[in-house]
Parts: sequence; C-alpha cells; structure tokens
Amino acid sequence: MMKRAVGAFWLTLVLGFWSPLVAWAHEFHTSITDAKYNPKNQTYELAVRLFADDVEEALTRRHKATVRLDRSERVNRLLAEYLQTHLAISTVKGTRATQKFIGAQEEADAIWVYVEIPAGKAPAGQLWVQNALLMEVFDDQTNILNLEVAGKKRSVLCRAGETQQTVSL
Repeated sequence: MMKRAVGAFWLTLVLGFWSPLVAWAHEFHTSITDAKYNPKNQTYELAVRLFADDVEEALTRRHKATVRLDRSERVNRLLAEYLQTHLAISTVKGTRATQKFIGAQEEADAIWVYVEIPAGKAPAGQLWVQNALLMEVFDDQTNILNLEVAGKKRSVLCRAGETQQTVSL
C-alpha cells in the first residue's frame, strides 16, 4: 500500500511538472518559409515549415471534413491548393502564378512542404509577397518568409492584418 502511495505521489509530481511544459510546447503559431530564386529554372523554390497539427486543423476547417496528413495524392492536392491560395511571390501586386507542388516531408511535429513558383527573368526592384498561411485558424499566427534573390537576402514578417508585404531587392 505504501509503495502504491509513493508511486502515485511521484507520478503526480512528474505530471504536475511536465503538464504545463507540454501545454506550452505549442502555444505559439509560427511558420517559416525559405524562398530562393533559381536563375536556371527561373523559379522561386520554396520550403515551408508548418506545425502538422495546425495544417490538419486548417485543412479540416476548409473542407469541413477531418483531414489527417499522410502521403496520399488527396492530401498532396489539398496541401497544394491551400498553398496556392495563401502564399504568393510576384513582381506585380495581387497576381499569383500557378505553383508547382513538389512534395511534403514530415519531421517530428512539423511538416515541410516544397513548391516552385514561376518567376521569369531575375526580379529587380520590388517584389510583392503574400503569406496568409494559417491566419484563418489562429489570430496570433506569425509567418516568416526568408527570400534570397541574386545573393541578396531579405526577410518578411506577416501577421493578421498584414499578410501582404512589398520587398525591396
């Protein structure tokens, strides 16, 4: 009886200590996109890191049916459509080229999604960027886009109400 009480005490102590940390582990909502202009292909190559459960929530809400990330063609199509709607890079504000979905890769609690956006010749001057990923799900969502064009690196921060930015090269 005493062993059980001591075991219960330690279990309560351990759970009491770790529970707040586990709850805190995903209290922030941030995505990171690394975009690089490829002069050979004349495309922007994007690698987008998102929390997997957040993407599932966004896709579930969007399609009004439970969506779980897996390697199916259906999920790839849903991811591609979602990115096409919420993420853009262009030389002309408000325009969006059709993206080419390359694939997705799971990583612990995150997912990396890879796409290419046609760009034409090397951009100069200014670019228009939209990054509204997961904004419809979380009002505290923050999206960071790191962009590299011809050796110049710029970063863009998008938040609710500020999903569109102009980047000077």
